[in-house]
Amino acid sequence: MAAHAASAEKQVPPALKDALTEVRADLVMSDQGFSGEGAAILDSAVRQSRFVLLGEDHFSREIPRFTANLCDIMKPDAYAVEAGPEAARFVTSVLRSPTRRKQIAEHARTWPNSIAFLDVVEENDAAAHCAGVSRNPRFALWGLDQEFLGATGTLLEAMRATRPGPAALAAIADLMARDTRIVEQSRQSGDPGQLLLLSATEADLKPLADAITTDGNDATRRLLDELLVSRRIYRLNAEGSPDSNSDRAQLFKQHFLAEYAETAKKIAQPRILFKFGDNHSGKGFSPLQVRDIGNFVAEFADGEKAGSLHIMVFGARGKHGAFAGYDRPLKDEPFAITDYPEYRWMEPAVAGMLADQEKGAGTTLTLYDLRKLRFRHIDMPPDWKRIVFSYDLMVLMPEISASSLIR
Repeated sequence: MAAHAASAEKQVPPALKDALTEVRADLVMSDQGFSGEGAAILDSAVRQSRFVLLGEDHFSREIPRFTANLCDIMKPDAYAVEAGPEAARFVTSVLRSPTRRKQIAEHARTWPNSIAFLDVVEENDAAAHCAGVSRNPRFALWGLDQEFLGATGTLLEAMRATRPGPAALAAIADLMARDTRIVEQSRQSGDPGQLLLLSATEADLKPLADAITTDGNDATRRLLDELLVSRRIYRLNAEGSPDSNSDRAQLFKQHFLAEYAETAKKIAQPRILFKFGDNHSGKGFSPLQVRDIGNFVAEFADGEKAGSLHIMVFGARGKHGAFAGYDRPLKDEPFAITDYPEYRWMEPAVAGMLADQEKGAGTTLTLYDLRKLRFRHIDMPPDWKRIVFSYDLMVLMPEISASSLIR
């Protein structure tokens, strides 16, 4: 017993900085795929998982490129993204077209800011690449989010195309006319605040809802539901209500279950790639204090006796794109990740990665296998404990550059 105690005393857990060095591997990314020591770790983890979730910082050129390389390994049957279902259906319809970018640009000119992320050059190219390498001839983008702030016109146009009765058609036409006027005003000002998904009250939308109840069909009602839930989430967010995040997380899950059920009818054990912000993609309660899509998919995978893999991908510094106003190009925003208070916990990982860069590793990425940090009694700050158990791998890029919208 004494000998056992003495042995235990000698097994002092490493400091976090040293532990990170132990679980670190180089990962080289090129158009030919991944290489380096980290490539084998990533390849093995992806191939063992039917559900792969990428938690990212938005609007860079390099993270979509990373996503495309993941698709080469995974060959997913579907790609779930942080966009609305109607936006994702439209983009899916043009993914394999030789005029894909032109059609996205035309759509954006008619309905600005109606597609989240998928109207970005690099994001759209990554989605098209994933479609091209998928084993599923019916590969589709799954839009699990609310519709984006400029989507009222696209939703109303889709409602009209369902051929409802005269009462619904009249109400749709009335709201389309109002939306057209507001869109033109917002184009001039760049201010999205008056757009109907942000400003409409329940009273504003009641005539449409009543008319569709009268003589709409199931398809019309489904689109109305998407409009109403999107408006509710935006309104709650504007009011500072935490219900905005919980309602949005519920919507992610409901959309996922509906899409998965349809795909599973045609493909046994479908493989799904997810790309969402890092707040949404981890296991457990998210930083938004909700059980988000990452946790839901992890539990769902357990129920399916399948694996889920959760990867955090960030640039350490550089530029990322930022919203600059309605119907405006993205602006380039310089940043260093550890300058943000909510990401200062990353300093030990960034410091370790940057040390490699100084040794001449160039643009080599750094992969941290967070799974190897668990249950080792390492003294970690609370943010690190959360990340180690909510994500499996962390990939840091030394520098990223800003993406651009398809125009």
